[in-house]
Amino acid sequence: MIQATVESVNTEPHAHDEGAAPGHDREWYIEHLLADTSLFATAVRTGDLGAPVAACPGWDLRQLTAHQGVIHRWARHCAANAAPPESRDAFEPFPDLDAEALAAWLTDGAYQLVTVLSSIDLDGPTWHPFPVAKLGRVWPRRQAHETSVHRWDAEHCGGATTAIDPELASDGVDEYFDLVLRRHAGRQSISLPTGSLHLHCTDTLGEWFVTIDDAGYHLERTHKKGDAALRGPAEALLLRLWNRDGDRLDELSPVGDTAVLDDWLTLSSR
Repeated sequence: MIQATVESVNTEPHAHDEGAAPGHDREWYIEHLLADTSLFATAVRTGDLGAPVAACPGWDLRQLTAHQGVIHRWARHCAANAAPPESRDAFEPFPDLDAEALAAWLTDGAYQLVTVLSSIDLDGPTWHPFPVAKLGRVWPRRQAHETSVHRWDAEHCGGATTAIDPELASDGVDEYFDLVLRRHAGRQSISLPTGSLHLHCTDTLGEWFVTIDDAGYHLERTHKKGDAALRGPAEALLLRLWNRDGDRLDELSPVGDTAVLDDWLTLSSR
């Protein structure tokens, strides 16, 4: 294990990181964002607002919905103003909304967000909290994946979940490694994995090889043998990276050093 701090680990993209982030066009992300918001709203209307959210200890469905709606409004402000708001307090819903009103509030926030995401300059400057280039194109992708995983959480509160599209899930794995994990690796003093990890989607395109060393965090989109590996459907890989327990976890095939694998798979919960 490497003990690291923000100062000691360079989490910016490296010149030798192989392969450009695949990504999709703006409209593709927006379509998924709206579709998942619709499913999320349905889960709110038909579910128990007091049901616990397994992946978010201490939260119930009402709190999860409030979080997602606030994030949509916060992201809209950041994308529209290239700066974070002074406070998120104004984005909070009234605490006593019934299920129908809360679902409508969630949907309204998503449409406000989409209005901004549809018009921003994708290659223009923005603000976001991640250690990558601060360009507008980060926002459609980030918000599509944020909504996808929390939509899954909302449905999971009631039992059955709608499958995450494999192509979206694979892109979500890529974004996790390219954006989210860079932030995890550099945001606080934590123990970082010393071994390498290879992930491989079995139902759609997607392979990644990641390492962290004294020079920084390295991401390659390639087939390469790692100290540990995990193969499986894209949705199962994505949910496992985000510490979600889904029905497809038994389809994952771990290979190699289990301690290294555990070190990588617990980073998102640290």
